[in-house]
Amino acid sequence: MATNPMQRKARNSFLLGMLTMLIISGIIIAFLFIQLTNIKKAEKQEKLAMVTVYTLNRDVDAGEEVSEADFTITSVNKDIAPKDYLTPTDLKEKNIAKIAMTAGTVLSKEMIYEDESEQGNDVRKQEYNMFVLPTDLQNGDYIDIRLMLPSGTDYIVASKKRVEIPQIAQVDATDTISVNLSEEETLLVSNAIIDAYKIVGSKLYVTRYTDPGIQKASEPTFPANKDVMSLINANPNIVEEARQALWARYNDGDGVNQRNNVVNSAITNAGDQAIQNLQTKMEDSITNSQTRRKEYLDSLSATATTPETTTTTTQETTNTTK
Repeated sequence: MATNPMQRKARNSFLLGMLTMLIISGIIIAFLFIQLTNIKKAEKQEKLAMVTVYTLNRDVDAGEEVSEADFTITSVNKDIAPKDYLTPTDLKEKNIAKIAMTAGTVLSKEMIYEDESEQGNDVRKQEYNMFVLPTDLQNGDYIDIRLMLPSGTDYIVASKKRVEIPQIAQVDATDTISVNLSEEETLLVSNAIIDAYKIVGSKLYVTRYTDPGIQKASEPTFPANKDVMSLINANPNIVEEARQALWARYNDGDGVNQRNNVVNSAITNAGDQAIQNLQTKMEDSITNSQTRRKEYLDSLSATATTPETTTTTTQETTNTTK
């Protein structure tokens, strides 16, 4: 059946319109598909750019121990995270803050370090008041304990020990520190103290590590006397590895010569004054310890009685007013 020109024109227009709509719809669908693909790609890239980091949930002082309880795990873009950000595998058994940090700080490997001090069964907290202390020594610092003789000979007695400064009435002691020492270290320090007391002009002092997170512990060089070495050899509290190391240093190295030719020689030169110095210094140390102990107990007593005194004063004031 033949169609007239008007019908043919209308049909062609309809087909053209449908084709145009299909083309436009295809373009829109293709555009939306590309946009959705780009969004998903961007989300994937952003997700890949995120890293898991540790942030502090409280303020921390330099030298303070921190644990997982002090951390909050969060995700941040790696572009804003420190290059050496801390990961779970970087945490050690005992972590120490290298610097003071505030809550919310994203932790990096350079901000903490591992406490290398051993906590064996023979480790005890020892308190000393006869060391010459650095002016800027602070709680949590790491130190070497050293003995310097009048000749200038200088020995390391114990190395890389974390300092605790006792407080009396919330004020740091000026001449007393506490350190954790193993049994053999305690004997060596005691030996060094006696030698320092006997030798006029000697100095028992401590030096502070400037960056304990990076610096390794010094190697002790102090040569103990024969009596102490015999005690170390017979002491069941000293582990075999430490005993062997001490004897190797004493016998195989220059320990015997240093002891006989330097330390013992200085003690001999002091003569009778060595015994007198020892007695005087020991008495001074004991008196100092007793004084500090009394001050500490007095401060506890004052703290305990303050609330009661305040209450009594308030009641008396009230009664007077009435």
